Order: sequence, then C-alpha cells, then structure tokens
Amino acid sequence: MAWNEPGSGNNNDKDPWTGKPKRNSPPDLEQAIRNMRKKLKQMFTGNNSSQQPSGPSDNPPFKVNGMGVGIILGVLLALWVLWGIFIVDPAEQAVIVRFGKYVGSVGPGPHWIPRIIDNVYTINEQKISNYTYAAEMLTQDQNLVAVSVAVQYRVGNAQAYLFNVVDPVESLKQATASALRQVIGHTNLDVVLTSGREQIRQQVQDLLTKILARYNTGLLITDVALLPAKAPEEVKDAFDDAIRAQEDEQRFVNQAQSYAMQVEPNAKGQAQRLLADAKGYQQQTILRAQADTAQFLALLPKYQSAPAVTRERMYLDAIESVLSNSNKVLIDTNSNNMFYLPIDKLLQNSAKTPAAFPAPAAIPAPAAPAPAVPFTSPVINNNDTNNMGINTDAANLGRLQGGYSQ
Repeated sequence: MAWNEPGSGNNNDKDPWTGKPKRNSPPDLEQAIRNMRKKLKQMFTGNNSSQQPSGPSDNPPFKVNGMGVGIILGVLLALWVLWGIFIVDPAEQAVIVRFGKYVGSVGPGPHWIPRIIDNVYTINEQKISNYTYAAEMLTQDQNLVAVSVAVQYRVGNAQAYLFNVVDPVESLKQATASALRQVIGHTNLDVVLTSGREQIRQQVQDLLTKILARYNTGLLITDVALLPAKAPEEVKDAFDDAIRAQEDEQRFVNQAQSYAMQVEPNAKGQAQRLLADAKGYQQQTILRAQADTAQFLALLPKYQSAPAVTRERMYLDAIESVLSNSNKVLIDTNSNNMFYLPIDKLLQNSAKTPAAFPAPAAIPAPAAPAPAVPFTSPVINNNDTNNMGINTDAANLGRLQGGYSQ
C-alpha cells in the first residue's frame, strides 16, 4: 500500500515501515496556538467564548480594555519592585551607582534600589587574596640573587577599588615589584641570604602600603612573606659554604652567650657577698673604735685627777689582755707565795701552738700588790660626746662600767 493511500476506514491502518497499526498523531501545533490566543483575547476583551466572531475573518484584531492594561502594568510594577531587592552578606559592601555615578555604599542586610536607574556592585571586603612575585635582581654589592615574596591583601575601600584605578590587582603587582627591587637594591647579599629577611620583609610591606595609599587603589596589605632567597646556580656552592660559615658563627655566639649567662650570675653573687662582708667588717670596726674612744674619754677625768694611778691601771689592763692570749707563763721567783698553773688551759693552747712548759711545782707567791684605788665610772655629758662623734648608748656605757668598776 502506498504511503499516501487513504485508509480503509476501519481504523486498522498500518505503518508502511513496520506493518504495525498507526498510533494516534499528536495535537496540531497551530491549533494549540489558536486556542491559547483565543483564551487571552477573552481575558482582556471580556468576550464570551460562546460568542462567535462576526465578520468574514476568523481572527479579528486584538483589542485590550482598561482593566487589562491595569493588570499588565501592575504585574510589571510588581516585577520591577521585586527586581530591586538585594541582600548584602556580612562580609560584603555594596556600592550603588545611578546612571554610572557613585551615590553611596550600604552595609550588610536587605536593601532596595530602583532598577534601570540605579545599579549595585557587591564587593567582599573580608576575603584575603594572595599574590606571589619572584625575580632575579641586583643587591647593593652588585650581586645577583633570586628573591620571591608572597603578598596577602584584601579590599579596604570598595568605592576606591571600583572607580579610582582601572585594574587595582595589576597595580598591586607592579607596586610589589618596585618595592621589592628598591629594598633589595639597598641591601647587601649576605643580609638578604641570612639575617636580614625579617627586616627586608618589614621594609617591603611598609613601602608597598605607602605606594598603594598614594594611588588610592582601595587595597589593604595584610601580610608580606619573604621566601628564602637563592643565589644563582653558577655560584650556588660558594654561597652555600658562606651560609654554613655564618650559621657556625651564630652557633658559637649563642654558645658563648649561654656560658656567659651561667658564669655571670655566680660572679655577681660572689661580688655581692664580698661587698656585704666588707661593709659588715667596716661597720664592726667603726663601732669598736667608737667604743674604745668612749672608754678612753670616760677615763680622761680620772686620769686628769690621778695620772699615776690611772696610768698604772691602764698598763696592767693592757698587759693582761696581751698575756691572756699567750702560751707563756711569767713567774716572779722572788715571791714566797704558792699557786697552781692552769694545766688544762695550757694543754688546750699547746694543742694549737706547741710549746715547752716547765713542770708544775710549788712556786712562792709574789708579793702583795699595792692597794688598788677605787674606780667608778664617770658621768659623761651627752652633749660633749655627741660633739666628738662618740656613740654613748646604754649598752656600751654599761659594758665600760662593768669592766672598770671594782
């Protein structure tokens, strides 16, 4: 059967390709469009679907009444209002422009702008971005070194970032290269490779911040990290040896400082102890001298009244103090009195300083001494002693009175 052959009318037509019965065909597209157009016409013109259009044409011209215009305008107005609502995140800053001119900035939260008239640009001011720059450059001592620096930055002023500079990030790259070359060009190679990295990093960050502030790019530098510098491959071995030597030097310096920190406190402690002993001995000597002076001043009135007796008494006291510390015993052989020697005391002294002593024997007692003159401690005028610089406290006077009174 041919393709265009009409069917037999019994709904048993078959597909010429497969021989199976034909399926129902999809609805006509043109008919669907005509139905939709008719429904829209009824909605805006108010015509009843049962009314048939008059006239020879099946598709009369489309007419819209006042209610339809109002509905359309209301829908468009609602869409325009909803279109103007936008929300700014907590880390963002929104810049509003009106016909391309800056009119203000808004912070986080919901906002509304009249679209088509105003436009909004949202910038994340808390996002940290990274940029790395590496190049070979000359140092102050005319040496070539490969230096790398990593820069972290963020947007600090959204308005300046959008409108002051054509490409702020490219300006940052050029400023980084300029700042790094300027700092390296004023630094020796040894400082760049060893101990000057922190100083170079700080100088690059300060200089880069000043350049960006001068151009008002709206970018803020948060951190600058100077990566380890490398010497050219041709002289790498020599520079490695130099670096190892400098590291050894620093290690020896640290060891010397550690030893000094251990020895210095001990030496200071010994010095303080010697000073304290010296001050104590000085104070002791001064007090002893003041006590001796007070003693002689107390004897002065008696000496003036009886010089011979007082002189004899002072002489005997001095001889007694000298002989009390001696291991030798002096005996008056012309005396008929008998006395015993302190053998135990002599043996103790002989153990310290060996000496030969005569065997103890009965020795005649010496003649009776001349009668002693009573002695009383004189009254000392405090005003006189104070003028002479003498300490007249009660303890010293009591000791003097106990030593010279009978």
